[in-house]
Amino acid sequence: MGGNRRTLGLVVGLGGAALTGYALFTLLSSAGCAGSGAESCPPLPGFPVWLVLGILLVMAGMFMGGGVLLTSALFAAIGGGALAVGALGRMPGMPTFPWLFGGLFLVFGLLPLLLGVVLRRAGAAKQAMAGELMRTGAKGIGTIVEVTDTGVTINENPRIVIRMRIEPLDGSAAVERSKTVTVSRVAVPRAGERYPAWFDRADPDKWMFGTDMDESAPAEVKEMFARARAGPGDEDRTESGPVEELSRLTELWKDGALTDSEFADAKARLLPRIGR
Repeated sequence: MGGNRRTLGLVVGLGGAALTGYALFTLLSSAGCAGSGAESCPPLPGFPVWLVLGILLVMAGMFMGGGVLLTSALFAAIGGGALAVGALGRMPGMPTFPWLFGGLFLVFGLLPLLLGVVLRRAGAAKQAMAGELMRTGAKGIGTIVEVTDTGVTINENPRIVIRMRIEPLDGSAAVERSKTVTVSRVAVPRAGERYPAWFDRADPDKWMFGTDMDESAPAEVKEMFARARAGPGDEDRTESGPVEELSRLTELWKDGALTDSEFADAKARLLPRIGR
């Protein structure tokens, strides 16, 4: 239902933007005629009605869920109407005005759309890197060593530099990684906190740590979160052998943190190491 409402809102709002652009085209064309010194200029056919109706339709479309897209459409329609006046030579007395006015509004109309495309691509690239790290990167438990405030805030949330020491799960040498991130002002990470981490051994800039776990996360990810949430002493005990690891996973399964299929997969992975 919500999707249909938003679609209808977009249709209504885009129609309103088109009407607003037409109204502006009519106004500038008439003003250009009057400024040229012509003895008779055509009347403004329905200018006030189209302008008011167009703006009302855009507002209605925004209310129905059209959002920033309709704001961009309105600016672009105004810019397009002015540019059409310039292209048709309807303002001979001020030939550069419609180009400057229309170009400015067109740029402001298209800028949010272009920015949205850039942000979506950046987000997709970040998700792709995260997925690749989880598939092929080294896995470990990271402990925050230092948190430094950069003095910068975004939407009142601080930008901080986190330095983390990561102990790989395979027992290899620990590594240190640093990252500048924006965090919630009510949940700023602190030194000593532990998180599951994934990193590229060859590229210090490619690494990430998990702060939250989805219920649909794979058993391996849930196990890493369990290790991170346990104290260092508890983790040492869980690393003493596959029997202890299986026992911990069994407790997670009983508590509902692991599904039956996830527990079965983990058990199938551990049983050969136990020798059963």
